[in-house]
Amino acid sequence: MKRGQKTSAEQVVLKLRQIEVQTAQGKSLALACKEAEISEQSYYRWRKEYGSLQVD
Repeated sequence: MKRGQKTSAEQVVLKLRQIEVQTAQGKSLALACKEAEISEQSYYRWRKEYGSLQVD
């Protein structure tokens, strides 16, 4: 994501899920975040806020 760009809740949950899958496959969190184009700080902030939401 570009700096200052707003991300919808659906996009956030999808990125969190993508990172979760990659880390489960053995990738480091830093690499998974880099591939998702977000910072680790955003990941932790989003996980805290949106971690309980699920995508069907």
